[in-house]
Amino acid sequence: MANYYGTNRNDILTQNSLSEVSIYGYGGNDTINLNRTDSLGGFNYVDAGSGNDRVVNYYEGGNDIFLGTGNDLYIADIRAEDGKAYDVVSGGDGNDIFQVNSEASIYKGDSGNDTFLSVGYNNSFNGGTGIDTISYELQDSYASQRGKGVDIDLGKGTATIDSDQVEDLASIENVTGTNSADDITGSFGRNVLKGLGGADDLYGLGGNDGLYGGAGNDLLYGGSGNDDLTGGIGRDYLNGGSGADIFYFDTLSDSRVGSGRDVIADFTPGEGDLIDLSNIDASTRASGNQAFDYIGNDGFSRHAGELRFSNGILSGDVNGDGRADFEVSVSGVTKMYADDFIL
Repeated sequence: MANYYGTNRNDILTQNSLSEVSIYGYGGNDTINLNRTDSLGGFNYVDAGSGNDRVVNYYEGGNDIFLGTGNDLYIADIRAEDGKAYDVVSGGDGNDIFQVNSEASIYKGDSGNDTFLSVGYNNSFNGGTGIDTISYELQDSYASQRGKGVDIDLGKGTATIDSDQVEDLASIENVTGTNSADDITGSFGRNVLKGLGGADDLYGLGGNDGLYGGAGNDLLYGGSGNDDLTGGIGRDYLNGGSGADIFYFDTLSDSRVGSGRDVIADFTPGEGDLIDLSNIDASTRASGNQAFDYIGNDGFSRHAGELRFSNGILSGDVNGDGRADFEVSVSGVTKMYADDFIL
């Protein structure tokens, strides 16, 4: 087995031969290329060392890779479609990123806030310590995976794409789905769950969670805890559950007028729930970001920036034409007050 050695500077170390190699990056921000040519390599050992390193694996798997200290990037595109193209990759210290189109590999974040971006072919991900994220947004870049969506349950530790594509998850706190319909369930700690596109179902369970539906008609359930819910574009159903929850509306397109409006199912002022409209410019007639003027159940008076609540519908007029430019249905509530809002 040949040995490649770096220095304490920024090195480029490339395996071009068929032979198995051991690569030691030492210090510096190194680039390490495994199986760069169309080879039958693999079964290599890599210790990237200190520094913010980039390790790229182009073909075969079967490698034992340690990224070392630093904020490192590991990229793999090595699917052999035979269940044997496995790597064991350990992140070490630092906030590392693993971008992988691989099969049956094992990825360990170790310490730091790590991010795993997977295409979804039966890999295993362990975040280790820190606040770690699993993302399946890469699926949309591969025709074989596009449109499948993903079913993720952090409590069970699984991500299911279809019956023969199930990945194992451990010590993962945050999730990003795909641009298709996803079903994402958190744990009883704090989670940040993002649906991206598609009609997603997000379940925070316990903890003070952040739920972001993205585009599409999404269902968001915060569960217990003080949760932040943002439906995004589309007709969304928002249920904060118990605790002091905040419902965010960042643009007019987050909740349309009429049949396209969002529904807040369980707004409870007594629990400290709030509706945050502070990112919406209440008046298109003035420069800057203007705050809404809450007028209770009075009718619009053709003044831009008025916000009213009547018959279970919250509505705002941003251009002063006396008509609603967005609406939100607030179920089970007969009266709202100015302190129910962040304006």
